[in-house]
Amino acid sequence: MNFSDNPSAVDRTVAQIDKQLVTPVQNDRDIRDKRDPLRRNGSAVPEQPGQDRDPTPHFELIEEGDAPGVYWVDVTRDKDGTITGQAAPVWICSPLKVVAMTRDAANGEWGRLLVFSDADGGVHRWTCPQSMHAGNGDELRAVLLREGLTITTNAKNRRLVGDYIQQARPETRARCVDRTGWHGDVFALPRETFGDAESEPVLFQAESIDGVDLGQAGTLNGWINNVAALCAGNSRMVLAICAGFAGPCAGLLKVEGGGLHLRGSSSTGKSTALQVAASLYGSPEGFARSWRATDNGLEGIAALHSDLLLVLDEIGQLDPKHAGQVAYMLANGQGKTRSHRDGSPRATLKWRVLFLSAGEVSLADLVTQSGGQVRAGQEVRVIDLPADADRGLGLFDTHPASTTAASYADRMKAEAGKHYGHALPAFLRALVEDPETAREQLQQLRAKTAGAITPADAAGQVRRVADRFALLAAAGELATTYDLTGWESGEAIRAAESCFNAWLAARGTPGNSENAAMLAQVRAFLESHGESRFTRWDAPNEGVRTTFSRAGFRKQGESGPIYYVERECFRKEICKGFDHRAVAQVLEDRGALLAGSQKETTRKEWLPDHRRTRVYVITPELWEDAA
Repeated sequence: MNFSDNPSAVDRTVAQIDKQLVTPVQNDRDIRDKRDPLRRNGSAVPEQPGQDRDPTPHFELIEEGDAPGVYWVDVTRDKDGTITGQAAPVWICSPLKVVAMTRDAANGEWGRLLVFSDADGGVHRWTCPQSMHAGNGDELRAVLLREGLTITTNAKNRRLVGDYIQQARPETRARCVDRTGWHGDVFALPRETFGDAESEPVLFQAESIDGVDLGQAGTLNGWINNVAALCAGNSRMVLAICAGFAGPCAGLLKVEGGGLHLRGSSSTGKSTALQVAASLYGSPEGFARSWRATDNGLEGIAALHSDLLLVLDEIGQLDPKHAGQVAYMLANGQGKTRSHRDGSPRATLKWRVLFLSAGEVSLADLVTQSGGQVRAGQEVRVIDLPADADRGLGLFDTHPASTTAASYADRMKAEAGKHYGHALPAFLRALVEDPETAREQLQQLRAKTAGAITPADAAGQVRRVADRFALLAAAGELATTYDLTGWESGEAIRAAESCFNAWLAARGTPGNSENAAMLAQVRAFLESHGESRFTRWDAPNEGVRTTFSRAGFRKQGESGPIYYVERECFRKEICKGFDHRAVAQVLEDRGALLAGSQKETTRKEWLPDHRRTRVYVITPELWEDAA
């Protein structure tokens, strides 16, 4: 990340630290220390030697002049080791300030807040964990070099950079956090913290300042007028922008994370929606991510996007074998439990993230490709929304009469590439002004919208999805009240309702999807193997072909075939991936299973092969009103 994009963010954070934590001058020594440039910036270097005392080894920070930088000033000694004077200063690196000491709420994870400038004058800030000093310092110096600090190439002297940072003892203190997002009523980003903590400033601390591209270009008004306002009237585009605003809102309300996946064929306009959503945060090209990543990689990415929107493109690049697990992981907000080499547990990454995804296939398609079973929990966590608005315009519901859908999409992409990165900071500044009022407004808008769009006979899974759409609508409406969208009131709600109805129509039922999936799996098995694996009930014993891998018997009833299914086949094959008791109950509730004399799900029957045994008897009602 290039922190030079917004140097004022650094100034505000440092000013906040100075305001809350710097100890007022109390005596002459404090005044003398403030005049000294090194002590002014928090170093623990001894005072400069005077005429009446011996010199001591120390660092000096020179910020002005012909050769600014951090210098190491050693001493000279005679043969007996007695200090005889001061050696020539050795340049270590360009000016580097150690502004504050940081630690987490448990007084662990200590670090230092470093502030420095690159060759262009751009200000960079990094809260560096002290753990980065555990090795030889190469990793620490690599991060500083990437961000523009100039360091000596002398192998011996460059190691002194770490000593300089470690020995610094600034009086200021701050609390560090290892994930972005809400911490109380304060919102932490890698380069800026929004809101005032009650006691100490809160700073994001990590081993790298890469990871989240929150750069800026253009203006906020340019984004509102030329990006957000253009989306009005187009439900998918409006919902994509709402998803960007909903990231912080989910954290403010402490609701679970999850995803919205735009599924559709190539050239539908999916990438346009992703780029517009990403423009709230930073460069559309830089902020958006790809599904092409390992589980470990996605964990790290999710932790960097906690309480933000994570934009992921091309779900088809995700390994089908891990598709279902990844969806659960991102939505549940917790990574794998791992251990150190000695077996002790390592800290588990945690996050809360909303993600916006796109691809030509759905998550369910990927899961079934690898032979897996689609679960209702996956459907709720990753909402599969048809990208096509069914208006003959791909993703769009409408566009100006003077343009085509393609040129309209190109215009949106171009404008999102000119104006980006302003909407999120503006929204966060509005939220932290009065977090409690923002919570109340979001809760009321969410409840009202969910009640309006949810069918009366909706199952619990459908209601959870309606709540997700309602959250997006509430976030969009709140952003509209902050004058950040250029939309009329109600635009976000209308978009959420339209998209929810499209999702529900594609799903096919307001009931529980697992029940429908169970019935569909039973139908599929009987339709595929009804002739080959079920022996005709009335077939003569001689002159008929042998039934291989027999699953049971088939009798022709008045309204269709009746299947007498062997218990083991029913439980291990027909119900594969489901609890066989649950499948039997669903069949019975539908009236497609004949119960036993004691209301059991199996019946004792005399079969044509002269066995009296228990079987599952499935009736033609299984196919009634099947979608």
